[in-house]
Amino acid sequence: MLRIIDKQTHLFLRDDFTFDEETEIGLDVAPAQGFYHPKWNGTEWVEGLSEEEISELKKPQPIELSLEERLESIQTQNELALAELAELISGGVL
Repeated sequence: MLRIIDKQTHLFLRDDFTFDEETEIGLDVAPAQGFYHPKWNGTEWVEGLSEEEISELKKPQPIELSLEERLESIQTQNELALAELAELISGGVL
């Protein structure tokens, strides 16, 4: 199995047995572990991303809620607000 890299950018593309010799290079050298975007510099694998790009990748990504989850959250908030209001009414505050 070869490590296929882009001839122009020298960035790792995939592991494969065949490659397009016009646009790709096949290496028999495994990329070092721990790189986000391995890049071949001609003699060794190096990190292909800048420190800023790596920092951006490490930032926690916001969790997207489904429509159902958002509706459930709104319903729960409404139920809590109604329960609070009912408590205030029954306690004679309102």
